Amino acid sequence: MVAQSGVVPASHSIACVVAIAVGGDHCIWKISPGESAQSWIDCTSVAVACVISAWSARNGQSWAHRLLKLQVCDQDSNLTISGLRMGVREIAHLTDFASLFIGFLWPLWDGRGQTFADKIMGTTVTRKQ
Repeated sequence: MVAQSGVVPASHSIACVVAIAVGGDHCIWKISPGESAQSWIDCTSVAVACVISAWSARNGQSWAHRLLKLQVCDQDSNLTISGLRMGVREIAHLTDFASLFIGFLWPLWDGRGQTFADKIMGTTVTRKQ
């Protein structure tokens, strides 16, 4: 279900992506004219968000990272990560949400300044030089 703000809740987004991957009943192409279009809207929203995210995330930077002059780097090699790894990192941010947002506050007392998603993905956020 799309929230009032027009954002698809993360839990429904993941369920939609999984349904598309395994050919479930919530796939865009399986909705009959008599069914609610909500699933179609949700799946389309997820697809558009994924395309925009993958297209805009280059050199370890999303548009927001570019604005703030930050970049996401591998914690071991300190090289910027790919757009695909940025996308997987975004999905890993679900752990930050699932922990009642503690994952987003974790960098305040973590030695490396990493969220739970950064720990999972082995990344750090640094100032771009």
